[in-house]
Amino acid sequence: MQIAECFKILNVSPGEEWLRVRKSYHSLARQYHPDINPEKAFTQLADSARLKEINLAFEKLETYYKANALPGHQESSDQKQPEPLFKTLSDNPTAQAVFRSGLKFLVDLDNRVFHLDIKKDIKISESILQKGGRLHLKCGNERVEVKIPSGDWNQMSLRIPGKGERSLFSPRRGDLLLNLLAPSGKATKPENSRFSYEMKIPSEKIADRRVMTLNSSEGPIKFILPRNTRDGQSFTLRSRLGSEAETLHILTVRLG
Repeated sequence: MQIAECFKILNVSPGEEWLRVRKSYHSLARQYHPDINPEKAFTQLADSARLKEINLAFEKLETYYKANALPGHQESSDQKQPEPLFKTLSDNPTAQAVFRSGLKFLVDLDNRVFHLDIKKDIKISESILQKGGRLHLKCGNERVEVKIPSGDWNQMSLRIPGKGERSLFSPRRGDLLLNLLAPSGKATKPENSRFSYEMKIPSEKIADRRVMTLNSSEGPIKFILPRNTRDGQSFTLRSRLGSEAETLHILTVRLG
């Protein structure tokens, strides 16, 4: 089938604009389609052959227009599509400032009103204090495993990121804050003296389980930190003075 014959079959002039070609094709296809004109049952065979010829002519012209880049065939791709609203807003500095302000407000609302962090006080058994162990806690639909180090301590704070309450406004989650307490026989008495320290410790020393020294107000105290120690975690070290009272030395670790 020649190109000139294709134009003739579709009832358009050679070189006609593509929109006109396509419009004529749709008109002829509706005219000869047997499903659209069931009343013409006696001519269905002839119409089917005619429709096949029309489809073939249209396909040939479509290939011809694409190959020769004739005007009009790119009308759908050349038309500038409207940019999505989100992209338009993201390119607008004012809209970005409003978005950041709104996001900050929602984060503050999470922190101040909804309290995403979960705080729990947990009493540790004597055997766990002496040998160490693991706790299994339930946070919503999740179960969290917490490793408890052994040692001469009677209070320890642990922060487990991302295991608190879920935000209503974003995928963000709060943290699980655990306050581990030694058995009641080893619990700190209110009258006990307390001293606070902050110590920068290289991560490799913790990983190697090296013995470290805290130069406290009552002299050096030897201690070993668990390998899962986190930056900002606090440990309570005890110093005995030969009486029932104990002096507590609260050490906050800063990883170096």
